[in-house]
Amino acid sequence: MKTIVKSYKIRIYPNKSLQDKLYKNFGYNRFVFNQLLNYNKLIFNLVVNNPRINPYNYRPKVNRSTLNNWLNVLKAEHFFLKDSESTSLQSTCDIFKDSMVRFFKHQNKFPRFKSRKNPIQSIRLKNNNNSIRFENNKLKLPRFGLIRYRDNRKIKGDILTCTVKCENNRWFAALNCKNVPVSPMLKTGDNVGIDLGLKDLMIFSNDEKRKPITRLTKIEHQIAKLNKKLSRKVKGSNNWKKNLQKLQKLYNKVFDIRNDEYQKLSTELIKNFDLIGLEKLSVKNMIKNKRLSHSISQISWSRLVDMIKYKAEWYDKKCIQISKVFPSSKLCNKCGYKKEDLTLAIREWTCPKCRTKHDRDINASINILNEAIRINNECTTG
Repeated sequence: MKTIVKSYKIRIYPNKSLQDKLYKNFGYNRFVFNQLLNYNKLIFNLVVNNPRINPYNYRPKVNRSTLNNWLNVLKAEHFFLKDSESTSLQSTCDIFKDSMVRFFKHQNKFPRFKSRKNPIQSIRLKNNNNSIRFENNKLKLPRFGLIRYRDNRKIKGDILTCTVKCENNRWFAALNCKNVPVSPMLKTGDNVGIDLGLKDLMIFSNDEKRKPITRLTKIEHQIAKLNKKLSRKVKGSNNWKKNLQKLQKLYNKVFDIRNDEYQKLSTELIKNFDLIGLEKLSVKNMIKNKRLSHSISQISWSRLVDMIKYKAEWYDKKCIQISKVFPSSKLCNKCGYKKEDLTLAIREWTCPKCRTKHDRDINASINILNEAIRINNECTTG
């Protein structure tokens, strides 16, 4: 049986004293991260301003041993760090090292200082000698003890780390587990191409269409009203804080509904199809359209695509994304004629070569499927 690395995100309910302990540890880890960042920022600024050194070729020695030495120095200088959970500080050093490595590989921007005002705070704990485990229907964490949790799933595999997170006054524990057994799903022999849209969330190559989540529109109207009220209140006042809490609850509700629907939809697709063809979307460029930017950012295509991709990998199915420049809407799926003057406003068109009438989105999904099959055949034969 195949084994994978999988994360389980469960809701936890720490009491008041545990919350105070966790908030203190959030502060300790923020302090360590900011101190490391400040030191490396000073060195980087000296390098950038030095005419003898090319900053593009500069690679700092940010490795595990160096960061551990800095951590020991910080612990000696600041005695309050000894009250923290030790593995969380080591994890903070690992996170900092990873962010610096990514920056010098041009994968992300230079790290920023962490703020206590951020609504999302987290620490990562390592599981040493089975210190993170389930005991008496509760989750046991090192230095924090037993915490109530709510989740119906059976946690499988060996726990590597646990990330305790506070998101908008809700507490979660993300358990990263290895050796999680996964049995492959039955092969159906069916393939599908999917075109993603706004009016219809998914358009399938078999002429089926899936509408976006309709029950979110009412909540989004409520969010718009509360945002308008919030803008009229004095920032930091009691009424402003009450309004903000209402907004956070609605945002959490939207996230939970969308996440639940997308999880069910992605699992259904993986069960029913062996090969799924999708189009790579440059969402960053699409958001620049002022008329569609709000709708595009709300519909969360990227999250849905990511779910389909990792589930296809888990259950031995195939998910192939075709190139951004592939003209899926402009090509006739019957004869291959390319209609160069096809604009976004044209939803139906007739091929001048073979006289086939096309629905723009269904035609695109069929072309996506054909291209995905072609790429799959090339990979298997070559």
